[in-house]
Amino acid sequence: MQPESLVSLPNTQVISPVHIEPQQKVIKKIDDSNSEQKSESAVVINNVKKDGLKVALTFDDGPDEKYTPLILDILKKEQVKATFFVVGEHAKEHPKMLKRVVDEGHVIGNHSWDHANLSEATADKIESEIGSTDDMIKQITGVVPTLFRAPYGAVSPQVLNASMKSGHQVIGWSVDTLDWDGKSVPQILSNVRKEVGPGAIILQHFAGGKHGKLGNTVEALPQIISYLRQKGYTLVTVPELLAAN
Repeated sequence: MQPESLVSLPNTQVISPVHIEPQQKVIKKIDDSNSEQKSESAVVINNVKKDGLKVALTFDDGPDEKYTPLILDILKKEQVKATFFVVGEHAKEHPKMLKRVVDEGHVIGNHSWDHANLSEATADKIESEIGSTDDMIKQITGVVPTLFRAPYGAVSPQVLNASMKSGHQVIGWSVDTLDWDGKSVPQILSNVRKEVGPGAIILQHFAGGKHGKLGNTVEALPQIISYLRQKGYTLVTVPELLAAN
């Protein structure tokens, strides 16, 4: 299987942990259908194409005290386990909410300390961002993350190297709901319907959002789950998706 190249968007100085228009500076984009590539950790996995209808729901940028509990309530009611990519400074601010994520059986991944654009950072900065977040997550939950998602999807060779050295698999996504951008519920659902397929990794958020609002994410989530189940999909965590291949 040949890696697909993505066009790098113009460099931007990112100073806010709040999501802005994503920069897809991914130097490799592969699926995990080739068994020879499964052992290679220095790649970005955006989907896992294989037989069977399994997809993974993922959420970025939290936790917080406003939207995280609402999302967790929905997942609990629907009996769905998801994967949450955590920002370290938000974990520090909301430790009880992060612990709830783990206590309810969800998977936690590392999403950097303060949501900086790591593709423009030094190797030392990248290692510090990943290491500090791992330490905070472990301190709060006892869990050491093995997954890493780069802020904005911006990945450089240095980011891949740092993630590999720290024992993380880099996870991207194949379905972007654009929920952070204030999209309406019908728009969010349309994005899922157009882009979903077997082995998809679906990107949503559990904190932040445009103007700090994610109400449409909360409203859309039960409908997304219902739609996926109607289409025959089983909803799993990212590790379960990878292991099923």
